[in-house]
Amino acid sequence: MQVNPIYQWKVTRARDPTSSANLWQLRDRHEPNEEKYSRSWKGDNSALSFFNGSIPLCVAITPAEGLQGDAQPVVFFTRNVQDLRELVAECKRLRETSEVESNVVINVSQTTTHFSWLRPYILKQISPSLLALIPPDLREVNKPLQERLSTSSAGQPGDDHRDIQTIRDEWVRSQARKACTTAKRSLRLRLGTFNVNGKLPSQDLSPWIQGTTIETQSTAETITSSLPTLPPVKSMSPLSLGEVVKNPFEWLKRKTSTSSSQASEKTAAEETIDPVDPDDIDPDVYVLGIQELDLSTEALLYSLGTAREDAWCRAVFASLGEKAEKYEKLTSKQLVGMLIVVIVKKTLKECFTDVKTTSAGAGILGVMGNKGATAVRLSFKAPGSTAPTIFTFVNAHLAAFDEMVDKRNLDFQDLSKRLVFEVAWPSEEDQELGYSLPTLTAYESDVLFWMGDLNYRIDIPDLELRRILRDDDWDNSDKCPALLRSDQLTKAQKQGKAFVGFMEHTISYLPTYRFSPGLGMDVLGYDLKEVDHLEGSHERKGLKIDNAYLDFGILKYQEPQVQVVKVTNTSKGPCAFRFVPVQNDAPIHPEWLSIEPQTGVLLPEHNAEITFTAYVDNAIAGKLNRQPNDLGGTLILHTLLGKDHFISISAEYEYTCFGNSLAFLTQLPGPIRSVKASTDLLDERHQKNAPTEIIRLVNWLMSNTANIDNVFLQPADEKLVVQIRDCLDTGDEFSWSAEDTTDPQVPLAFGAALLLLLDSLPEPVIPGILHPKSVEMSNRDEAFELLDAVHPAAVNVWISVTAFLHFMAKQASDEEHAQRLAGVFAPVLLRDDPTSLAPPVSPAKKERFLLYFIS
Repeated sequence: MQVNPIYQWKVTRARDPTSSANLWQLRDRHEPNEEKYSRSWKGDNSALSFFNGSIPLCVAITPAEGLQGDAQPVVFFTRNVQDLRELVAECKRLRETSEVESNVVINVSQTTTHFSWLRPYILKQISPSLLALIPPDLREVNKPLQERLSTSSAGQPGDDHRDIQTIRDEWVRSQARKACTTAKRSLRLRLGTFNVNGKLPSQDLSPWIQGTTIETQSTAETITSSLPTLPPVKSMSPLSLGEVVKNPFEWLKRKTSTSSSQASEKTAAEETIDPVDPDDIDPDVYVLGIQELDLSTEALLYSLGTAREDAWCRAVFASLGEKAEKYEKLTSKQLVGMLIVVIVKKTLKECFTDVKTTSAGAGILGVMGNKGATAVRLSFKAPGSTAPTIFTFVNAHLAAFDEMVDKRNLDFQDLSKRLVFEVAWPSEEDQELGYSLPTLTAYESDVLFWMGDLNYRIDIPDLELRRILRDDDWDNSDKCPALLRSDQLTKAQKQGKAFVGFMEHTISYLPTYRFSPGLGMDVLGYDLKEVDHLEGSHERKGLKIDNAYLDFGILKYQEPQVQVVKVTNTSKGPCAFRFVPVQNDAPIHPEWLSIEPQTGVLLPEHNAEITFTAYVDNAIAGKLNRQPNDLGGTLILHTLLGKDHFISISAEYEYTCFGNSLAFLTQLPGPIRSVKASTDLLDERHQKNAPTEIIRLVNWLMSNTANIDNVFLQPADEKLVVQIRDCLDTGDEFSWSAEDTTDPQVPLAFGAALLLLLDSLPEPVIPGILHPKSVEMSNRDEAFELLDAVHPAAVNVWISVTAFLHFMAKQASDEEHAQRLAGVFAPVLLRDDPTSLAPPVSPAKKERFLLYFIS
């Protein structure tokens, strides 16, 4: 039978890109010169024309994958239009079915996105981070666990699957550390940093490398301590501004002591002595950072070799003397003027492996090496230990000049990203587990040390700072905390701009300064079966609490109330829990309440105790005193992949005059506990001249002067102080009359109550902004003139208190009594303001200002 070539039907098998199902499509090819017969019918994604039934229809079937080579499709022909219609209908049915299946796949994907709690039931996820040899990022693991969890609330529980993985990983790490810790091995590190100003070594470096040796008088024991800088050659200091003063480096010498703290440190050291040589107390590792090694222009453009590095290394080994034979250089890294050198004991060299170095410039144009950092990363594994410890050391030189603090902060952030160590490609086995090529930053370590010439300054004018350093009116131990308030690095850390999370040793030495040229001074291994249930177990978790209602009763100022709730895991697998806020932008708990712990993991049938502590300090009291005293709320204990538990809390707060501002106290129409609403407060026209509570205490002390010699100078009975505070809050009369003053404890309690009340004020009586001005006063009249700038209520308090102190000083037989009283009240009445930008004032000069009023 001859096939009519005019009408050829074609059936092609195609794959819908949105589905794995096979679809069939019908198409026709119609020559334009031929006449169409009968009627036409069109369907979805197909066009089928019906013609005179006597004309045979040719049908070609082609697979969706296509044909290979010159192969032709299978061709069929038919005159049976009815059968062809049935074929088309079947193709349509198959297409509709495939579309439904496609939608199901898409809906599952959307479901796991919008309903995260379904994810562990549908998807199988693994966390290769626990199996990796690379430690987690220190910036993350050092955050409190609660801060690493997803944002959640009662209505939006967050990403439970990710949270349970985070809590689980933290729990596994802690358990692994316990399981792996079978012994301790001390590793003594000595780190030093030195800006050499482009000079070659010209003096003995042993004071810097070995520290100074001091022999105590009581024992023959030798104590090794270190000075932060080299000792001076001359006795002239730039701080003196031309005057000959004491050697400033004497401020830095350690005081030897045989205190219990030293004894405990010695005991801890004895438990982890060197198993190779117990008598060897020398450092195991020296890490030395040098800046401005080479200041030549040529060094910025091309390498000048290692001559300068070799010279300084020779000087370091020479400073070790006969001990130099025990050490050798492990590695070093130089970038123009920055050099970091690691020196280790020869007996321990084999314990250090996987040594890597890197560097990054941050100087001219942001890349030149006159500023920047060099870094070393190494693994230490002592013989017999189960896992190595990863150390990273960074030696940095940041931007100079006082006003470049923002550039220093940016340099730190930039170096934190660009200090990257080279890593070998993962093995085939690791690739099968889904590992990608890791990026080793300085933070992916067990321990990170960052040292160098960071160039952070003190935000105090130079002349003023030198005056403070020369000032003998206060001890050096008092100067450090005061100056640190203006320290740029301390501010950067508090503001979250640089070195967040880093811990610095307590600053016990005064600021350093630039010498004038020519002057000599100026893998975790673990076997924890409990981990098996932490992956893949998707049953609803069960957590039982023994008490869902916590009533703290009467909550009083500075009197803690503690409640404990016991939680038990009643499910068959480990259970993770966390507290979540009621709303996303709300805190987890009221500020007067603390919860410990806020997250945790419990194994089956295990339990834990959660401690709830209610406590009101000065800052919180100032807020609660202006709110309704009925404290209540709801805490939400969320079980990850489980149900929430609601814990109701309640307390009745007792208002107190403590913790309030002077302005608020002068608006009280009576005792604070008699105030029912804010509308009861006095307006500005009718408010008091001074707080009634302070005046009551001063008047009682003035009326009962029999045993006041030791008032303010000796500790008082706390119970009596609480009773006096209650009288102030309620307005009740004091129950101690003049006859009771034979008991010396009563006046002591009244004095302590007055001091505590003044110290609880949010702002000191003399504002911090006036402290620098107060030290300029040279006589009593000038001191009184300063009070013109003080709030009237504060002036009245100042005069009332100082008048009584003046009376006490006159009555005392001891001529030094006024000085002692000034030493007690100056830190209270002229309390430092941490937010003040004014230069700090020495305690001695605050006392001198106060003495104008009381001596």
